[in-house]
Amino acid sequence: MNSILCSEHDARATDLRRRLDEFYNTTQNYQSFEGPNDKPEFWDPIRRDIQAKLAAKRRVRVLEFGAGYTGFRRYLGELANSVDFDVQDVTARHLDYLKTQARNVHVGDVREIRQTYDVIFSTFVWEHITTPAEVLDHLLKLLDAGGTLFIAAPRYDFPFYLSPSVRHYSLPRRLALSMWLPWQRLSVLLGAKPKFYIHVDPAVLHVPWFRDADAIHWASWWDLKKYISSRRGEGFSIRRLRVPVSGAARKVWEKYLLLFVRIDRAAAAAPVHAGVTPA
Repeated sequence: MNSILCSEHDARATDLRRRLDEFYNTTQNYQSFEGPNDKPEFWDPIRRDIQAKLAAKRRVRVLEFGAGYTGFRRYLGELANSVDFDVQDVTARHLDYLKTQARNVHVGDVREIRQTYDVIFSTFVWEHITTPAEVLDHLLKLLDAGGTLFIAAPRYDFPFYLSPSVRHYSLPRRLALSMWLPWQRLSVLLGAKPKFYIHVDPAVLHVPWFRDADAIHWASWWDLKKYISSRRGEGFSIRRLRVPVSGAARKVWEKYLLLFVRIDRAAAAAPVHAGVTPA
């Protein structure tokens, strides 16, 4: 499977990032770009965390990475008056709108940001990143002591469940991949380094866009858990968050196919160093 999957240090991941950025800058058919998004079920825990932090300080610094056409400031309501809200995205196509929403707008790689924050979050961006371990390292460095990082994304480590980015492949090829991948996930559970797999040949480069045709980082709870657990000595901890849902199908999705985590940095945190190198 090495022909379609790689680590973030592979030159193919760099080329993929370039091609995806071109797509995001030019496409006219991308749902997240059609209007302000609204994700209260994921933003509610973030709002509660901001309120808790405001009990100890006058203002809270918040960064949304991969903001797109964010509606987060509107969602905060009056609470936004106590928040210094910054945003980052890879495309400038929403720059004018984002300037009305945020204190600072950074267009480009999130690893270029140097400001520190009390809260950092993303909703359904993690699966589109080609350098997840490096981005995670940098976001942890941007967290102030006592800070919190929230990540919500699809989860692609449930046995035989594949990212929609492979739907352009033949059925036999998808079956072979679905049988091979669980063994790789199991190896992480048994002690191997996190994989942080990048899919270098996604459907979005071959067919008209559909939801998650560009989900090129096959996000895994086990990768994140192993990565953060290796950094407990620096004051980091991780736990999964639950989303209230109803209906059998939604409950299966929420329990097995959704990655929603909170990563905390201890109030008396040790210096942040490099983390585990992904396999």
